[in-house]
Amino acid sequence: MRRVLRLFPADEPVRVPDRFGNTLSAPSLREPIAAALFGSGVYERDTLAAILSRLPPGGVYLDVGANIGALALAVAAERPDARIVCIEADPAVAAVLEANVAANERTNVVTITCIAGGEEAEIPFYRAPDHKFGMGSLGPQFGDEPVRLRQRALDDVLDELGIGAVDVVKLDIEGGEFGALKGLQRRLASAGPPAVVFEFADWAEARIAGQKPGDAQELLLSRGYRLFRLGRGGAPGEALPRPLGAGSAMFIALPPMAN
Repeated sequence: MRRVLRLFPADEPVRVPDRFGNTLSAPSLREPIAAALFGSGVYERDTLAAILSRLPPGGVYLDVGANIGALALAVAAERPDARIVCIEADPAVAAVLEANVAANERTNVVTITCIAGGEEAEIPFYRAPDHKFGMGSLGPQFGDEPVRLRQRALDDVLDELGIGAVDVVKLDIEGGEFGALKGLQRRLASAGPPAVVFEFADWAEARIAGQKPGDAQELLLSRGYRLFRLGRGGAPGEALPRPLGAGSAMFIALPPMAN
């Protein structure tokens, strides 16, 4: 696939179909999500399987760090009865996400442009170049100056949308998962807390001030969640009784009463 991708211009916008009846716009085929869709028609197959397996009929899926919509639109196609809320921090990325939602007529998807954090604020955000589209971070990167963007608590966003319980949350926000979970405290402590699928990368979490690697895992464990590495087919894999502080992994955190 990499050899084939070299035949395409590096910086030309593309439209790439997935296996679920969607066609997604992306900055180029060199961008990681577009390359994955071009190669297999599915982005993060195990993550998608984990989301779908935990999302009941008529359920709510919260996609934090939705990027161009590769996961959200696949879920929308497979679960047209579900309600899907996409959070994307970077306005440039959010514009592509919104266009993809509209072009594919996924009326069960709502998009919100904000940083997911612990409280309402305007904070620095470091954007990413097109070849790493959607990989913006709260931590310094790429030698660029930050822009200031609005941060919101996810609980407040969901309240405004009239959404009470959430069934599945996916977090992939370049080390900002701890802050996002701090803004979701009421849903995590509710009678029907969500399953949480999230990325861990020690270097990404370490570069954000006020936190250390593993803090997102610690927060979930402290609230009675059970933590597992994400296994093949989206199933819970190895159980982790304590936070992983080094390396990288995809995790699924299950609330106390979930199977």
